[in-house]
Amino acid sequence: MATRRDFLRSVAAAGGYRATYLTMQAMGLMAAEAVAAPAALQTAAPHGGRVVILGAGMAGLAAAHELRKAGYACTVLEARERVGGRNWTIRQGAHVDMNDGSRQVCEFSPGQYWNPGPARIPSHHQAMLGYCRELGVPLEVVVNTSRGARLLNPAANGGKPIEMRQAANDTRGKVSELLTKAIDGGALDQELTPHDKERMIDFLKRYGDLKPDRIYRGSERAGLKTLPGAGQQVSVAREPVPLGTLLDIDLWSALLFEDVFNFQATMFQPVGGMDQIALAFARKLKPLIRLNAPVTSIKRKNEGVVVSYRDGQTGNTISLDA
Repeated sequence: MATRRDFLRSVAAAGGYRATYLTMQAMGLMAAEAVAAPAALQTAAPHGGRVVILGAGMAGLAAAHELRKAGYACTVLEARERVGGRNWTIRQGAHVDMNDGSRQVCEFSPGQYWNPGPARIPSHHQAMLGYCRELGVPLEVVVNTSRGARLLNPAANGGKPIEMRQAANDTRGKVSELLTKAIDGGALDQELTPHDKERMIDFLKRYGDLKPDRIYRGSERAGLKTLPGAGQQVSVAREPVPLGTLLDIDLWSALLFEDVFNFQATMFQPVGGMDQIALAFARKLKPLIRLNAPVTSIKRKNEGVVVSYRDGQTGNTISLDA
């Protein structure tokens, strides 16, 4: 059985340093980044270069795109009738055929769509954003969170929802108040110098929007009970949600959602649906992609393989050397 080291040597022989570096990242042997640097593949001439890629998902499409640019002859075999794999945008008329012979058909109104797989691109995913630039896929900003969203735990707060803005800012205010009390009571004297304590309290007053007496009594950040209007109609802040209620709701994952690294602003999506990236790859690779082509066998042959697949139109089995 080949060892991991043998495998990496084979990758190095075929693709050079960069291919080995990226493979080690994918295997968890090195820290990984979503890099924007182009793939630096050796040209096909030294290898004889025919490659069969199984699957026209995003990885398969990107591999075919890079290998073709490097001079390899590529064929992409896809069992489904579409490209993209998990990257699928559902629109009116899209369908799923079940194993029992039934079919589920999407009946969205024209112009509506849903991305059931990947639905956004973080700003640090420079590799995918780079492909969008290269392929001419227009992007738009995704608003990935809303402070007007409602959080609900039927078992808490009398079954009433709380707006995200109130949950976030009342929690911040109450925690700031408690920490200020702890500092005033000397609980952090071992950790903070007198100067640090003074600066920390100034920070907490601003961070939690505390009143001059260092008590949290609500904040406009948490939303308004009465909106401002004309004349004497001034805004009125909501009463803060009690800390015990905030703790009972168990809403921390929802509050911290937008702080997860892959969900932080700014996020992007292709105009018209995530599948626009896969379709742009497909337009570039059209002669190389064979849809409705499920692979039936892979066999070793000398220095390569023989890949057999069933042609979805004719039903015939076709074999390719690669």
